Parts: sequence; structure tokens; C-alpha cells
Amino acid sequence: MSEKNVVVLFYPSPWQGEQRGRVPYALLYLERMIRGKGLEVILIDEQVSPDYVSVLSRVKERLFLVGVSAMTGHQIVGGIRFSQTVRGLADVPIVWGGWHATLLPSQVLNESYVDYIICGQGEVPFQKLVEELMASRIPSGVPGLGSKKKDRVFVDPPVGFRDINQFPKVNYRLLDFNQYVFKSAYSNRCVGYFCSHGCPYDCEFCCVAKIYGRKWYRKRVADVITDLKLFKEQAQIDSITFDDDNFFVNKSFTLELAREFIAQKLDLLWDTSAHAGLFLKLFKEEDIELLYKAGCRQIYIGAESGDQKVLDLIAKKTRVEDNLHFAALLKRHRITPLFSTMVGFPGDPDKDIRLTLDMIRRAKLIDPTLRARIFFYTPYPETKLYAKALQHGLKPPDQLADWATYTLRKFRAPWFKKDYRWPLEIFANFYLPLANPNFYKLVPQKQQWVVFIINKLFYPFVYLRFKFNLFQFPFEAIFFLLFLRIFNKFARTRYALGYESYFDI
Repeated sequence: MSEKNVVVLFYPSPWQGEQRGRVPYALLYLERMIRGKGLEVILIDEQVSPDYVSVLSRVKERLFLVGVSAMTGHQIVGGIRFSQTVRGLADVPIVWGGWHATLLPSQVLNESYVDYIICGQGEVPFQKLVEELMASRIPSGVPGLGSKKKDRVFVDPPVGFRDINQFPKVNYRLLDFNQYVFKSAYSNRCVGYFCSHGCPYDCEFCCVAKIYGRKWYRKRVADVITDLKLFKEQAQIDSITFDDDNFFVNKSFTLELAREFIAQKLDLLWDTSAHAGLFLKLFKEEDIELLYKAGCRQIYIGAESGDQKVLDLIAKKTRVEDNLHFAALLKRHRITPLFSTMVGFPGDPDKDIRLTLDMIRRAKLIDPTLRARIFFYTPYPETKLYAKALQHGLKPPDQLADWATYTLRKFRAPWFKKDYRWPLEIFANFYLPLANPNFYKLVPQKQQWVVFIINKLFYPFVYLRFKFNLFQFPFEAIFFLLFLRIFNKFARTRYALGYESYFDI
């Protein structure tokens, strides 16, 4: 029998029916921990390699370990399908890690196609698992590792997050970054990247505090610059999306990085995330002008809600007016503000939605370029607000497969008084984008002439609705959206003026 020396690491596609170029950093983080152990490590990203059966068939006799990294949501679909495929080809241990296995380790372990789980920061427990299996020992007592014997599961809690700079360097050349380039609102060739992980805040709807213990870990500025130069060389990128949980935690780091962008003449545009209250506290007008000169073109905040009671409920530690001040501040420096909001919290969802849409309306009048995403509040296990959701009638899925549709767009809370999808569809996919007279410039080139006509035709009416807060009887929006739904159905497309439709097409 041939030597079993192949480790396959799998990253399921995060979205159904479309590719958005999310870099599978989780696989790169794990590969570095077992480098030099005489193993052949194969990375499979379903986004770019959906036909993975041929790869598995080629190495099935040599498979030593298979790993899956998945978040709650659509990645579970691909993760299950992949794991079941592996089960049918070879008798090999399968380990699941990532956000979902971290939140619900025992439930994931209960599945027949899962032998081990890793919860929390995966690098060390994954390395220990590989070492134990290579030594033909039964892994046990490894912090962050879960296993099972017969019908019982055992999970050793993780010990905490380690500084990311302690681990070996990531080998980015294992991926072709050309496969992860996407067009952003302000550039043609953009990729996602992390400068840091974690967040010092403890918002009660968010899993980040649970995972990182309210700590924030950042890379060295020199390492960030080196990585970005490599991406430019390999994929000719012209921009970066910093996918950090909270980019602007440390002022000296942020300004040092901005100065290096300028000094190194990187010539990259970029966008990232912030906490409105902390950003307003730390950064002055001259700092923000430096950010612009360094290439910053958009900053996203978790504005969350226009209802101050909701912001207090979720321990956001900010005020509605901070969000509006943030929009005004960025407008003065030609940086686009992006609001991420959630509606439908337990309590009074009607009021919550009404005030949140009004907050976005007010911010849009401050800066017409403002963009916003409106999600449904989705209660995740291990968050502080989860218990309140259970008290309000939440019945969470009791098996792994059912979590695949448990997403910010698809969740329907038992406390909802009515179906809120149409009001959100009308606001987010008609009025909000068309309230920017130059919205058509943000869409792909081949669609611009159509959107230009729509934009210029409806903008005067939309502006008046925003200015006077008159959204009753939205006949023009309903007519347009119904026409678009019919077109999408027959053309088998998923066009939306906003980010995406609230309805399955």
C-alpha cells in the first residue's frame, strides 16, 4: 500500500451561484503549521475548483487527513457535500474548523462525516492533531480540539488567541491571486486582505469578542507592505479591501501604515472598517486627509441601528448621531462612508426598521455617495443576545445542514410582526442607490448606459422623497422592481440596484 502522506484542505464556496473572490486565508494559515513535515498539502477552493472529485480520486490511496473550514451559512452546503464525497472515496479522518465549528462544536461532531473539530484559533490545535496522527496516537487533551468515541463527543476548550506574528510566514504563492481579483466601486482589480484580527468591543450580537477575547492583533507594517507588493506583482491589483474586524483600533499603526503607502509609492486605493465612536475619538481632520492621500476611498462602519435603544441593547458604545457625524466627516475628505445596519432585533422591529431607514436617509442627504447594507439581525450561538432571542421564541436548527440558510439575508425571526422584505427591497434596491445622481458610475461598464437612464429619470423624484421623508405609496419603485424581477426570472440573472435582492430569484 502506498504511503499516506497527503493532506487536503478545503474551502467551500461562501455564496450560492456566484464567485466574489474571497481569498481562502484559512487554508494558508493552516498550511504554514504543517510545512516541513514530509506531507503533501493540497489546497482546494471550491470557488475556483468546483470539480474537486478528480483531485480526490487521484490521491485517495495516499490521503492522510482532510480538513474543511466553514462559516455559518452557504459554506456548510459545500462542506457537507465535500465531506460526504471524501467518505465515499477513502477511509480518512475528516476535521472541520472555522467559525461554525467554533460556535457549535458538539453539533458538528455529531455528523457521521466529521471525526474531529477545531474551535477557536486553528493553527496550534491543527498542528497538534497532525503530529498526533503522524505518531499513530489518538489525539486527546489538545486545547481547541474535539473528537468522538462511539456516541460521545469530547471537546477541549481553546486556551485563547495567540499573536499572529508568532506563526510562520504565510506562503501566498500557493494561490494564484488573479483568481481572487474583483471590481470594486472605485477600482478594477481589488483583492481582500487582513492587516489585523480581533476587536476590543463586546457588541452583544457579535461572535468576534467570543473568539478573540476582546483583543486586537495586528501584523507588522513592514510585513503588510511586503505582502501588498507581492499581490501587485502577481495580480497587478490597483486596490485592496482590508477585511479587518476593526481596522482603526490603534492610531499609531494606522498612520504609520498610511505613511508607508505614500513613502513606498504603492499607488493602491483601499477601503476598510471602523467603529464610528472610536474613529471620531482618535482621528483628527489632518489624519483623515493623510488617509485619503494614502489611498483610502471608503470606510465601512457597523452603524447597526437608527434606534438608540437598540444600540444600547447591543452594547454598541456609540450613538446614532455619531454615525451621522462620521458621514459628514468623511464627506469633507472625499472618502465614501458605508453603513452596515441590522434590523429586526427582539422588541419592536417596526420601530427599529423605521428609525434605521430614517438614519440612512439622513446620512444620504449629508453625503449622496453614502452606501448602506441592511441585514436582518441574525442571532448566533455564543453571543450575549442569543439568550434573549431564545426567550423570544427562536428555535435554532438542530443539525448542521439546516444552518446553511441561517444568514443575514435569509433569517426570519419568530418575533417579526410581518414580512419586511418588500419594504427593505424598495428602500435598499431602488430609493437608496438612485438617491445618488452619479450612481450609474458604480456599475459595470456594459450596464452603465441602462442604469444611466434609470438614474437620471428617477433621481429628481427620489431626491424629493429623501428630502421630505415621503415614502408612502412608492408606486414607481414597485413598478420598477416588479419589472426587474420578471426580467431576472426569464433572463436567469440576479440584477439588483443595491447589493442583492431580499428575495430568492
